[in-house]
Amino acid sequence: MTAAAQSPSQALPIRPLLARLTGWRAHALALAAGAMATLAHAPFHVVPALIVAMTILVWLMDSAPLKTWRKAVFARAWWFAAGHFVSGLHWVSQAFAVNPDFNLALGVLATLALGCGLAVFPAVCLALAKPFWTDDYRRIPVFVLAYTLADLLRGHLFGGFPWLLSAYVWAPGGAVSQTASVVGAYGLTVLTLLLAASPAAIFDHGRGVRRFGFVMVSALGFGLLWGFGFQRLSSASIAVPGATPVVRVAEPGLSQREKWASDPDEVLLAYLGVSGDSETSSADFVIWPEGAIPASAYTLVNRVEPGSRTYVLEPVRTGFIAEVMGDRVLITGATSCAPDEACRAYFRGERGLEGLVFANSALVIDAVTGSPRPAGLYDKHRLTPFGEFIPMWSLISTLNIAPLQRIGAGFSPGPPPQRLVVDAAAEPLVIHICYESIFPGFTPRGDARPGWIVNISNDAWFGGGVGPAQHFAIARYRAIEEGLPLARAASGGISAIIDAYGRAVDIADPALGYAEAQLPATLSETLYARFDWWMIGGLLAGLVAMRLAAPRFAPRDVRP
Repeated sequence: MTAAAQSPSQALPIRPLLARLTGWRAHALALAAGAMATLAHAPFHVVPALIVAMTILVWLMDSAPLKTWRKAVFARAWWFAAGHFVSGLHWVSQAFAVNPDFNLALGVLATLALGCGLAVFPAVCLALAKPFWTDDYRRIPVFVLAYTLADLLRGHLFGGFPWLLSAYVWAPGGAVSQTASVVGAYGLTVLTLLLAASPAAIFDHGRGVRRFGFVMVSALGFGLLWGFGFQRLSSASIAVPGATPVVRVAEPGLSQREKWASDPDEVLLAYLGVSGDSETSSADFVIWPEGAIPASAYTLVNRVEPGSRTYVLEPVRTGFIAEVMGDRVLITGATSCAPDEACRAYFRGERGLEGLVFANSALVIDAVTGSPRPAGLYDKHRLTPFGEFIPMWSLISTLNIAPLQRIGAGFSPGPPPQRLVVDAAAEPLVIHICYESIFPGFTPRGDARPGWIVNISNDAWFGGGVGPAQHFAIARYRAIEEGLPLARAASGGISAIIDAYGRAVDIADPALGYAEAQLPATLSETLYARFDWWMIGGLLAGLVAMRLAAPRFAPRDVRP
């Protein structure tokens, strides 16, 4: 092989083996490694799978031919990421099987398109790392920086989709996950990738510390993180100071098809049946999931004017709610519609969708007086692309494509979440609806900081497997990051009450249909909540400094 065709890390002992893996063989190995990385995420949490996968990806970059290095790295990184995202997000296809307007085959194609599209982010970022690549341990921080930038970009561009971050391989509520209280999920992703990629340096030049130095330092660093988390959890008080409210999250286990096929009042009665009453429950708050009240016949909430915060309850439902809720507060997902009279006419079949504004809402109903009244309303701010709205709808409306939610052209977004003061005896709360719980930093901070988080979700779209388990794990990281307890009601998913350390206090038993516990204590504002991007920026700056530092364990700097 001529020098022009050799890889940038031509002297590495691993190169002779991987150099033979060209073309489809290299792509097949990358694809398999990416799929293996999925085993590190919920519900499996096999962390060594991520370490093996990331090490293989670094070696594949090392062994890419010098002459076509950037092109080869793009292809190998793309196949790796495609294997990871398609396998990790395979459950998305189930949503298309639920909606009679679509089918599972279309869902499979949509999942492939989603995974392959997301794979472009790491492929581009790693290919651009060419000028900074070396044949020593300093390429590891370059790799981590590029991969983290890819995660940041896909988490913010085009609506954002920060799913499958490397931070989430650590089971929430465990020792290492507590690091998110300091640097957040993105910061923990940086540290996790450093650990996962560091074994690639074992086959570098030299012996002893030259080969194992970087991986030993990385392992020691994670030992310190584990020690920090262990100490944080061991000092956590089990007792809840003060008189915090008792919360019940209720979910009767109805599938999405059952909701659509049943009469709305039958669905309402099913939720009331697992909500308890004054004799069977001591709850002050009852929480139902997103979409608990279907909009197939009429909406629970009607606004008087578009964009107005004035709204009324449909009279047909208030009797049911008043009879069971008593003096408790109900938080439920519902579809809202404006303007009022036009919405009523639409649901009577007297007019079309023109001029109507729909929102995916969370409604707070105060039944303390015995006559339910609206006490708060939150319209989902971050809508799910293609699930709740069609991007560039005005351009593609002629194709007659409807969102999975089957609400005309989709929902309209509301303003960012604000804390809601519902009960003077309870801390203010903030509501995250489904998809919103995957975004770090979505909870208000400073003077607007709430006392707890309510997360309502509809995971019934995705079956009862990997997808809901991943969503549950991700939502628990929001509690760790913010130092706030979390009450989560998820239709078809995992409903639970979580403390401010990400630990489950009570998880709903499917046979009972609810979880109930005293709301865990609120912690003081975490370092991540105070400094947020400063913490992440500091870690990224540290990666740059590691790359620019003079090499200690390797004598040469060979760049592609």
